Amino acid sequence: MLDDAWPSLEEPDVLNEDERDALLNKRVHRSLHKLVNDLNLRDEEIQRLGQQHFRDQASHLQQSYPNVPELERLRQRGAECGFRVADRDRPAWQEEEREEDPYWWRRDPESLCFDLHSTAEENLTHGAPATTQWWDVEKLAESENFVAISKPAGMFVVTDERGLWEESATNFIHVAHRRVEMPTRFEPRQRGICHRLDSHTSGVQIFGKSWGAFRHFVCQNSSHRVQKEYIALLEGRLGGEDGPFTGVVDVPMKKWQDFARREFGSVACTKEGQAFPAVTWYTVLRHWRVPAVGRLAFWGEDRWFTLVQLRILTGRTHQIRLHMAFLGHPLVGDIKYNPARYEHDCALVPRIFLHCLRMEFQDMDGETFTAPSDLAPDLQMVLCELQRLSGHSEERLDGTPFPGLVQILKTSKAPVAKPASQEGVTILHFCKNCREYEVAERRLVHDSRSERVAMYWRLTSYAGDTLQISGPHDWGPQTLWVPGLKV
Repeated sequence: MLDDAWPSLEEPDVLNEDERDALLNKRVHRSLHKLVNDLNLRDEEIQRLGQQHFRDQASHLQQSYPNVPELERLRQRGAECGFRVADRDRPAWQEEEREEDPYWWRRDPESLCFDLHSTAEENLTHGAPATTQWWDVEKLAESENFVAISKPAGMFVVTDERGLWEESATNFIHVAHRRVEMPTRFEPRQRGICHRLDSHTSGVQIFGKSWGAFRHFVCQNSSHRVQKEYIALLEGRLGGEDGPFTGVVDVPMKKWQDFARREFGSVACTKEGQAFPAVTWYTVLRHWRVPAVGRLAFWGEDRWFTLVQLRILTGRTHQIRLHMAFLGHPLVGDIKYNPARYEHDCALVPRIFLHCLRMEFQDMDGETFTAPSDLAPDLQMVLCELQRLSGHSEERLDGTPFPGLVQILKTSKAPVAKPASQEGVTILHFCKNCREYEVAERRLVHDSRSERVAMYWRLTSYAGDTLQISGPHDWGPQTLWVPGLKV
């Protein structure tokens, strides 16, 4: 069984009064606070209640306590107090189809490591229009059914009623319809927007020209037939000196927020019914070592940076940000999942370094719709500065202000993998969300048809099995963001 050095599998101590009040504020709708106290619910019952969808909380209590008059009054007030809204009123974003086998890749994880299609480095921006400005939207590609538009960092993609129609210079949906003529300009449900990027993430956004096009994209996306490729800059030297420099991250995630949205993000969790599968493939493009000298002397030590190409098979909230932090290599400029380095990062980056570079999927006519985008200008300047600081290039690339991602990569060399020396590692971790133990695993996988190796990272529930557990590591669930209170 487990080594004696590891903690027992007992539940943590119960919450004190202040912690319980804070838990109610973060996890239970304010209209239910008094009722929950009157019912004398135990701490673990409040935890379970908080883990239900926000709009299900009152319904959940009504089923458990059918004779409480207060619940009937709340039911009559409807969704305002946490009751599920009628299916006809549900947002279009909740209509995604459920997968019959959500963890299908675990039958053969090696196929993802070695056989997953991705764009070759020299073709990363092939077909993309030249990037000439920093702040406005640009049309990237168009077909009879879809339009691809580049989203600058700093614009929000919000699909509630206010976000769809607010006339604001920071509302991407509004600005996109002002710049590009699309038939869905007045479509009442989602105005054509098919997916969402974070506000500080730049890159490709897809609009459907009809409700049918939106539904087609949703079906393609839920069946993992939409190829989404990103570029990100990570903290540290992913893969080390020898590699492997390719891998797959298989870490389920749960979206988390309090009712006031003061704390919002995702946590790694394996609880069935609460967490959703999330898979990210990555490959290392470049390493840079930047000395802590001159204006960067306040760093106190030299720093490594890793440029990675990523492909996500699922589209969870903050998926790339959480998965890279799980590896111990969080995104540069990420204040939520890499707060310890944020001040240092601000000396190099203007925002989080994440860009959606390319999307491909089957159009409604059976043809492939391809939407390529060059790296955003502000991030191109970051890479040029990294090249200069690390001594790779002393002159401006081809004399243009925005040379493009591929041209920047040509001035430096990709790391070369050597015989892998890293060993598999297993970590036991207590999840504050589901209050159960889970196992983080890192292991090498080998391609049976060649000598290639890759790293496979995953998080699974602890089944009480005998484990060969090693000591503390700088990767895994313990490196991730946790809300201010126990989740």
